[in-house]
Amino acid sequence: MIAKWLIMNGLTIIIIVLWSLYRGYESNYILIGKIISQAAFILFLININMYFVFLLIRKSKIRKVKIQLAKISKKMMKFHIPIAITATVLIISHAAIMITAHQEQLWKAKTITGAVAFSLLVLLLYSGLLRRWKASGKRRRFHYTMAFIFLGFVLFHVFI
Repeated sequence: MIAKWLIMNGLTIIIIVLWSLYRGYESNYILIGKIISQAAFILFLININMYFVFLLIRKSKIRKVKIQLAKISKKMMKFHIPIAITATVLIISHAAIMITAHQEQLWKAKTITGAVAFSLLVLLLYSGLLRRWKASGKRRRFHYTMAFIFLGFVLFHVFI
């Protein structure tokens, strides 16, 4: 199960990088923006994988696996917020670079989907903040639901 999960993550990253290379770039400035966005995506993927670690802990029937995954998740959770902040800064940098590079094309589908994805990121961060202030099952579900919706819009933004 873990091997499939890691393979899917690796394939997703490889497909996005290859798609980016296939689409090309008009200048080095845009290339830097794309590289920054890919780094942010990898950080986001690391954070969203926390859901799958917790899912495996809940679903596993092998006690040794549960204990090992619990140890991993305890270490990973210390970095969840710093990774999210770093990814957000990279996403803001990507948006700023792309907006300045494409000032005359702000009403294209790519830019609009990026704006929607950024709005969802704001909601995702807000849901994480709510969860940090007071954890509850409803806030946990809202946070991971927002994470998956954000992931869907990001993938739509990448491949449009």
